[in-house]
Amino acid sequence: MKRIVVSLALLAGCTTTTRQAEPPTTTQQTAAPAPEAPTAKTEAPREPDSVYVFKGVEVFGSRKIPREKLLELITLPAPGTRLDTKNEQQQKEFIANLMESKKRLSETYSFAFIRMSVGQNQDHTMGVTVDLVDTGDEWRMPFNPEPKGDVADPEGLIAAWSDYLKTFWKLRSQGAVPEWGMGTCRALLGCYGGFDHPELAPLEQRFIDGVPRHADALVRVLREDKDSGKRMNALMLMTYLSSPEQLVKAILPSVRDPYEGVRNEVLRRLGSAQEVSKKPGIVPLEPVLEALWYPLATDRNKAGWTLVHIMEAEGTVQRQRILDKSGEVLLEMAGMRSALDREPSRKVLGMLAGQDFGDDMAAWRRWFEQTRGTRP
Repeated sequence: MKRIVVSLALLAGCTTTTRQAEPPTTTQQTAAPAPEAPTAKTEAPREPDSVYVFKGVEVFGSRKIPREKLLELITLPAPGTRLDTKNEQQQKEFIANLMESKKRLSETYSFAFIRMSVGQNQDHTMGVTVDLVDTGDEWRMPFNPEPKGDVADPEGLIAAWSDYLKTFWKLRSQGAVPEWGMGTCRALLGCYGGFDHPELAPLEQRFIDGVPRHADALVRVLREDKDSGKRMNALMLMTYLSSPEQLVKAILPSVRDPYEGVRNEVLRRLGSAQEVSKKPGIVPLEPVLEALWYPLATDRNKAGWTLVHIMEAEGTVQRQRILDKSGEVLLEMAGMRSALDREPSRKVLGMLAGQDFGDDMAAWRRWFEQTRGTRP
């Protein structure tokens, strides 16, 4: 999934968010090769296609209200509708329908949280996920209070990272860097975006040199600064730390950050650190199981992939703990149309069950109930 092109100012009015473009895991990257000189066969940059096919709506998270009842209150285009994200009239109609649907849900049922997220896929399909927290289930949002500090930017690293991102997204909008996939960098866990383009290549050395020198100051920004943008940039810079263990220690407390963007990236990097390290126990299990219950798709799918990598390292030694704490939410994720939810949850359940029931959700449910009922 990637960030949607629809007017973000209008979407913010109906508390709609988008999902990240990056894949669930990353691997170690090498230094970027020197850019080749243009040839006669080099294609001119092309802007990304703005037309998407709408795949429909999914709802997630209510433990009290049947899914069918919720879907009845949501009026959006029929599956198969083609939507142009640069068409202002289509944008306005789509956003108006989102806002009206959210209003109907709020007026009909009691929720502690509603978020309508619009996501785009690489195959140029798009969909809406409605994430819900029932009143009474506020335990699913155990987030830290908003930080109140104003922490100094060490050596201007955070501002430099922000400038790098502005340049990258400018190049993306021009079609000068790939719309999808991982870029090349020398960070510990790889990176999205990268420094392959000639305008970007000179910028990375500052981060390679400066981040290890100012690790403690960046941790302070991540944990204490009131500006969520600064916290996010500090977190992204920490992939230039020296080891997966150092990274996990630095970022783990921020798995409860009040800003979903920070939580998303913390969970992503915890999973990548566990995958790269391959050592059992580098990422503790309990915060990951808790995060599976967090309210947003960006929370649970990254927690799901982190759990996959924990189990790849240590097997099923904590099988019953996983089922007791998060079995229900893993089952709900496994039944989702979106691969972002479905793939990590089915990998976890498959490892726990020792078999794969595929799309047969009734079989997954029977296995879960039988396993839960026969535990020691």
